[in-house]
Amino acid sequence: MDIKPFSDAEYETLPELFAFLEPQLPRSEVIERCNEMRASGWFCVGAYGDSLQAMAGLSLRTHLFSGRVAFVENVVVLPEFRGRGLGQMLMAWIEHYARERGCRMVTLDAYQTNLPARAFYERLGYDPRGVHFVREL
Repeated sequence: MDIKPFSDAEYETLPELFAFLEPQLPRSEVIERCNEMRASGWFCVGAYGDSLQAMAGLSLRTHLFSGRVAFVENVVVLPEFRGRGLGQMLMAWIEHYARERGCRMVTLDAYQTNLPARAFYERLGYDPRGVHFVREL
């Protein structure tokens, strides 16, 4: 298994990958948001066997309360590759990457209703410390 940042060409597959998480979001919006996020330092990391099998978005941030952190989002393991430890390997790579760049922690959000994701992160030692508040505008 090889884990590495996406090449420029691999971002073209992002709308299909992201559809596993948010199928209602139009392809054009995924592309537009991806381009904006990449311009601010966000990038994707992939887990590869013979092909791309899993991915996660990652950005480095600095918060007043915690200092430098790595923020993970949009973790996707393709259905045919689930249950093989790819998510755990991807998160271990991200934690190593974050440590090497002086991050004090890795943070992420998971929907309250996504019980499998929450259980996965808790098995890896992630602590659900807060509540992510949202107000639609």
